[in-house]
Amino acid sequence: MTFQFEKDKNGDIVTKPVTGFATAPVVGTCVLLAIQYVETPGELESGHNKQIQLILTPQQSLEIAESLTRQAERLLGDVLPPGKSPN
Repeated sequence: MTFQFEKDKNGDIVTKPVTGFATAPVVGTCVLLAIQYVETPGELESGHNKQIQLILTPQQSLEIAESLTRQAERLLGDVLPPGKSPN
């Protein structure tokens, strides 16, 4: 199955700015990931957050962390001088 990003009626990818997150172990078998976000950039000023809580397996947690790290390092690598680490 190919992953498809959600798009609006104009064909643009729908995005929601993340305003915070938290993680916690659940019964020693899963990871709880809570993500706070806003529906629109205008809600950033009002402080009106929404939240979704997800349960992840340890393997899913590691895969997501690896994917996010890879993307962030790629982006940071585009702006850092050669030989500089993003850390």
